[in-house]
Amino acid sequence: MKVFEKRLGQILIDEGKVRLEDLESALSIQEKASPSKLLGGILIELSLISKDDLDLALNRQLLYSPDTNKFGLDLNDDDKIKKLADKYRESEYFEDLNELIGVITHKIRNPLSGISAAVEVLRDKVETSDVTEKFFKMIFKEIDSLEKVAKDLFREFSHK
Repeated sequence: MKVFEKRLGQILIDEGKVRLEDLESALSIQEKASPSKLLGGILIELSLISKDDLDLALNRQLLYSPDTNKFGLDLNDDDKIKKLADKYRESEYFEDLNELIGVITHKIRNPLSGISAAVEVLRDKVETSDVTEKFFKMIFKEIDSLEKVAKDLFREFSHK
């Protein structure tokens, strides 16, 4: 199975959260009783997984890129971020995902501010040369890039 084709159930099995039999049972319930009910909700109702297990699995699923065989999402690609937000905006997990994105962006942006300030101080204390200036510019460029990613993620997931 290619990584990007993995479904939530397969991720939960791979991570040892559910057995194949449990997943099949939940899928059977979903098919018979309420096809509109999400698999994760059924697994929680059956006490097969916790909400935290589901959140982790859903976040793992979000990381699979639909366009390549590689693991990960290019967060510099604004179109992919927008597609991802649109995909989950209508789901019952959007509010939890929105909250998670807020925490993640906060946890990214705070250290970036500290790193940026420390690099500024270091830049003033180090004898400058073409080589050191090149490294400082590279560091600031990467800080700006990460800051943009955090802002874009927060912007896309913070409005409904």
